[in-house]
Amino acid sequence: MSREQQAVARARKAFETGRSKSVEHRIRQLKNLQRLFTEKQSVISAAVKKDLNKSEVGTQLYETLGLEGELNTAINHLKEWAAPRPVEKNLMTISDTVYIKPEPLGVVLIIGAWNYPWAVTIQPLIGAIAAGNAAVIKPSEVCVHTAKVMEDLLPLYIDKELYPVVTGGVPETQELLRQRFDHIFYTGNSVVGKLIMEAAAKNLTPVTLELGGKSPCYIDKNCDLTIACRRVAWGKYTNCGQTCIAPDYILCEPSIQDRVIEEVKKAIKEFYTDNPKTCPDYGRIINQRHFKRIMNMLEGSTVAAGGDNEESDCYIAPTVLRDVKPEAKVMQEEIFGPLLPILSVSGLDEAIKFINKGEKPLALYCFSSDNKVINRMTDETSSGGFLANDCLVHFSVGSLPFGGVGNSGMGCYHGKYSFDQLSHLRSCLIKKLKMEGVNSMRYPPSHTQETGLGPLLHPEQRGPGLGWTDGAPGRDSCGGCCGAAALSPLKTSHSFPDNKCAF
Repeated sequence: MSREQQAVARARKAFETGRSKSVEHRIRQLKNLQRLFTEKQSVISAAVKKDLNKSEVGTQLYETLGLEGELNTAINHLKEWAAPRPVEKNLMTISDTVYIKPEPLGVVLIIGAWNYPWAVTIQPLIGAIAAGNAAVIKPSEVCVHTAKVMEDLLPLYIDKELYPVVTGGVPETQELLRQRFDHIFYTGNSVVGKLIMEAAAKNLTPVTLELGGKSPCYIDKNCDLTIACRRVAWGKYTNCGQTCIAPDYILCEPSIQDRVIEEVKKAIKEFYTDNPKTCPDYGRIINQRHFKRIMNMLEGSTVAAGGDNEESDCYIAPTVLRDVKPEAKVMQEEIFGPLLPILSVSGLDEAIKFINKGEKPLALYCFSSDNKVINRMTDETSSGGFLANDCLVHFSVGSLPFGGVGNSGMGCYHGKYSFDQLSHLRSCLIKKLKMEGVNSMRYPPSHTQETGLGPLLHPEQRGPGLGWTDGAPGRDSCGGCCGAAALSPLKTSHSFPDNKCAF
C-alpha cells in the first residue's frame, strides 16, 4: 500500500469513528489552528520568504491574517451553522417536522496552490473541519519550504489521523487522485483543473475548482486616474503578479493610455522605490520555469515601463506594455506575473464586447465615476467576482462567496460558504405515526376526483380548525378539497355544482 493510500485509509478510518462530527471537536481543532498561527508565525514567514521572497509583514497581511479572521468567524458561528435549519412547510406537511440537517461529506482532498501557499490551502481546510469532515491536505510541491513546514507543523496542532498532510509532486498527486474521496477541493490553473475533474468523474466525486484566467480591468476616462492606476498597480504587482485575481490587462481609450502609463509608473516607484530589485516588499517569480514562461510573453509587445530581469534571481521588474494587440502572445493565456498589457478600445461598448468574447474571468475590475458605466459592466458581463474602483479586496470579505464561473472555476468558499460547500444539506421530514385528536376518516373519492390527487392527500389533513359547520361542509372548509385545489391548476368542477363536497 502506497503512502498516499495509507493516508487516505487512516483518514477514512478516523472519520468512521465519528469523532469529527462533534461540534466541540471541530471547535477544538479550529482553536488549535489559531494557536499554530500565533506560535509559529516566524517559522511560517521564514519558509514563505525562501519560496516567494515575501517579507514577514507581507506573509502576515496576505496569508495568515485572513486565516485568523476566517478561524474566528467559524469558531463563533459554528454552532449556528451546524444546527438543523427549519424550512417553510406546505399544506401536506403542516403537522410534520421539516428541516435541513447539515452533515459532513466524509473525506475531502484539498490540493493547495503555491502562490499563496497558506491562504489557499488552509482556508478550505477550515471549512472542511468546520463541516465535520476528515481531510487529506496536499500542499503544492512548488513551494518546497512551505510544504515542509506544513508537513511538520500541522500534525502537532490538529488531529493527524483525521487531517494528514501528503507532500510530493505530480506522481504523489496522481496517486491521491486514484483514491476515492467524498469531495475534492483544488486551487490552481484550468489545465490541471480539467485533469482533476476527469479523475473525480470516475467515482462521481463532487469538486470545487478555484481556477483563474485573464481578469480584465476597464478604466473609464471619466474617473480619477491617479487613484485608479495606483490601485491597479497595487493589485497587479502584489506577490510579483502571481495572484489569481490580479488585474491581467487594462482596457482603456487611446486618449488616456499615456496618462495611465505615467500614473502606473508613479505608483510603482512609490510602492517599490526606484529599484524594485532591492525593495524588501517586492517578490520573485516562483522558479525559473515560470520566469522563462513570463519572459516569452514579451515577444511582439512594446515595453513602456520596467522590463528589467535577472533569471538567476527569478527577478522581473514591474512592467507595463503599451498598444498591445489582442493576438499578442501576452494575451493568449493568464499572465500570472508582473506584466501589465494595455489594450485600446473605443469605449465601454467595445470593452464589454471584448470581455465577453473571452472566457469568463475569475474577477472583473471597472474604474469609473459614472454609476451607469458600472451598472452596465455588471449587467452585461459575467465573472466570478466584480469590483468597481478597487482590486483584490473582495477576497478579504468573508460574507461574500469567492469562486469562479465557467472556465474560471466552480463552487465557492469563505465563511459560511466554505461550510455549506463542504457539507451535505440533507432534507429531513419527520411525521408522527399517529396524530392525536385528529379525525382519521378517509375522504370519499369525490373530494379529489377532479385532480386525481386523492392518494396523495393524507386523512390527517382534515383535522380540527378546518372550519367544519353543521351539515355538509363547503369546499372552502374541507382540508382534502383545499389541498387538491392548492395542488391543481383546476379551479372548478362539475362534481361540486353547489360548492359542497359530497359527504
